[in-house]
Amino acid sequence: MSAAMGHVVIVGGPEAVDELLALALDEGEAIPLFDSVEEADEFLASLGDFADDWRAKEVPAPELLALLEYQGDEVGYIALSPPPERMTGGMQLNVIPRESLMMLLERQATPEPEEPKGFLRRFLRR
Repeated sequence: MSAAMGHVVIVGGPEAVDELLALALDEGEAIPLFDSVEEADEFLASLGDFADDWRAKEVPAPELLALLEYQGDEVGYIALSPPPERMTGGMQLNVIPRESLMMLLERQATPEPEEPKGFLRRFLRR
């Protein structure tokens, strides 16, 4: 998961202001995160009429990080590319703690310091 690539979340809802879709799990709630808009659209299509107020949205890593920070402790997990609803019977979701993804996104957004070059390397231009 690169910081430069977009990530796809599901936004919308019945309220006037868009919110992130959260799935109810035994452990708490999880935000579904997809690799593509098509994958998220397939998931939404499996939800029937419930999906009418929701849509897939590709977001860059900094915006995803901001969305996850906004959630606070309200949502504790991220569901990685959950399968369409009709296919979930007996399948396990790949779930990670929200904080783990946030730390990864923060680390990717922070440029690594350049290694100092010694005299010989500068001289040989390596």
